[in-house]
Amino acid sequence: MRSLVFAAATVLTGSLFAADPGLVSLAMPDTQVMAGVNAEQVRLSPLGQFLQAQTAEHPDPGLEKLIETTGFDPRRDLREILIASSGQSMNAQAVILARGTFNIPKILEAVQADGATIETYKDVSIIKRSKQDFLAFPDSTLAISGEDAIVRAAIDRLTAPTAISSALAVQVNQLSTTEDAWFVSLAPLSQFQPQPGAAPTGADPLAMMSNVQQASGGVKFGANVVVTLQAVSATDLQASALATVLKAMSSGMAKMGGSVNGIASAASLLQNLNVTAEGKTTTISLSVPESQIEEMIKTARANEPSRESTKQLQTRPAPAPAAPGTGYATLGGPVGVAGAVPQRIHVAREVQKAKLIQHADPVYPPLAVQARISGVVRLNAIIGKDGTVQNLTVASGHPLLVAPAMEAVKQWVYEPTLLNGQAVEVATQVEVNFTLEP
Repeated sequence: MRSLVFAAATVLTGSLFAADPGLVSLAMPDTQVMAGVNAEQVRLSPLGQFLQAQTAEHPDPGLEKLIETTGFDPRRDLREILIASSGQSMNAQAVILARGTFNIPKILEAVQADGATIETYKDVSIIKRSKQDFLAFPDSTLAISGEDAIVRAAIDRLTAPTAISSALAVQVNQLSTTEDAWFVSLAPLSQFQPQPGAAPTGADPLAMMSNVQQASGGVKFGANVVVTLQAVSATDLQASALATVLKAMSSGMAKMGGSVNGIASAASLLQNLNVTAEGKTTTISLSVPESQIEEMIKTARANEPSRESTKQLQTRPAPAPAAPGTGYATLGGPVGVAGAVPQRIHVAREVQKAKLIQHADPVYPPLAVQARISGVVRLNAIIGKDGTVQNLTVASGHPLLVAPAMEAVKQWVYEPTLLNGQAVEVATQVEVNFTLEP
């Protein structure tokens, strides 16, 4: 039914949508990075309809308060969002522009009651919520957010519109016409590194992403949710190398998902990932059935603790301290009862390592050898009362190395841990080293 509604709405409203030129004209003339969301189209999509139904079934107190005090319901009143930045650095200032329906008098009343101050600039009310957080409503259909100077400059452009570069305008028009959410960056990604000159090197994806000169992408919502990304590197070789490493990472993460509890569904999505390189351009595409995303959301929500159980956990008394000198801390089982033995204890990594009696070395993935990837994989482990490895989760490590590390550690066996003469489970962390020969 939702798909039929979405199809009918698409026909009635037009299947093509371009970014609001009025919003684009308010962007800084030196804009190099721009992103947008067609909120109306997302809302009408099958996934949007599903998410709205979920919020109706599980109301959010913060959202309900926002609607009550300001009269603004983003699920109903927001039509389009546009974000623009010069992209000159990771901390470059950005302006956020929104089209929608805004009850300005009620919003001003609500923010004043909440302690915000209001200034007037060219007959436009500007809400000051912090030193770097300003919000203006030039009229009941437009909102502008950002730092003070950014907001005021956008207000100036209401009467003196400016134009973004033609190169950016072409990509914005193309992507906003075909995608429901999109972004374009004409700035090299190296400009967004927090510490220039200290970026990773070799086959690390972060190092390769620093070679990207331009990037763009989008998401289209429908019966399938389709994600497309394009990265333009400086050379054909860099684009090919980036594609190779991304494929390897995807493969490693998919294998890891099958072994790690709780992320198998998310990792299975990577089976649909396609990575190609043509010339200087690396293209990444992913198509996922909308119904599969719904099931993932339902599963995640079902695993969330209820608000009542969360309150109980927050008010539960702290467990009794471990016996002096044992070096252990209880992580479950009876506490606070004299003589009671916990079902599981925490043991430091080096202490548990000394109890290893059966060891298996990991198989070095050929792709990792080819890409010269090395390092340490850290895994959180639960050791059973019999000394075998019962459960593993990932703490850190390169995605390509995680799966073989887990396969090896599953075969490890430890000397059983005794506490007061009784065997107990152990929670610990293990490390697996992958070292390449020079």
